[in-house]
Amino acid sequence: MRKDVVRYNNGLNSVPLRSFTPVDMDLFWGICSKMKRKETKIENISFDELKQMIHYNPNKRGTSFTNKLADMSDKLGRLFFVYEDEHIYDRLNLFQRFTINKDRETLSIQVSDDFDYILNSIGKNFTRFELETMTTLSSSYVKELYRQLMAHRDNNTRSGGWFVKMGEFRQKLAIPASYRMTDIDRQIIKRAEKEFCGSNKYETPVFSKFRVQKIKASKGNKVTSLRFYFTEYRDPSKPRIPLYKWSDKPDN
Repeated sequence: MRKDVVRYNNGLNSVPLRSFTPVDMDLFWGICSKMKRKETKIENISFDELKQMIHYNPNKRGTSFTNKLADMSDKLGRLFFVYEDEHIYDRLNLFQRFTINKDRETLSIQVSDDFDYILNSIGKNFTRFELETMTTLSSSYVKELYRQLMAHRDNNTRSGGWFVKMGEFRQKLAIPASYRMTDIDRQIIKRAEKEFCGSNKYETPVFSKFRVQKIKASKGNKVTSLRFYFTEYRDPSKPRIPLYKWSDKPDN
């Protein structure tokens, strides 16, 4: 079975996918998977291939696939990566072409030079996950949490931990300021526990172990940071291959 892999420099994890729906996220990561190792060449993708990659179900969508892509294009136009130090502020756009051919039902994509660097010049500092796993998750918050966790996975043990202050957690998941801790518990943490541990659309566990620890201030009851611990689920029927042996192997 084909395994589409998403892989990119960890710098992209600082870009929150604000206003992206779950379908938008699946499309975005599907496109990132497709553009891997394509440099800045124009890539043509048929609607059918893209739908297959993200397990798109038209019976559950209230609008046409063309309109979905057009809406996605608008959001990508507002998506950018910022590099800043004490001397420079640089705003980098991700795509230079996103053309929808309605008659041929194809999508033509061309990444910018800057985004090509993020997708392909990864070194040892990268995030990697299978697109199929991302598409099993239903909530946009859970999808965002998943990619942040995968940036903190040990490639040998397939487990990891993410220790994050609440301010950074809110920023990376684009959580509204109006959300209280009870809202974050209900809308994100509790839902993540269910979806990661098997209550997703395919009822397949993403993690065999998933735990969240809340760190509170020394005075009062305010949660100041979160600690996430996880271990990836491994299907016992499949051979175990250490990730470091094939993380740089072409996957398409």
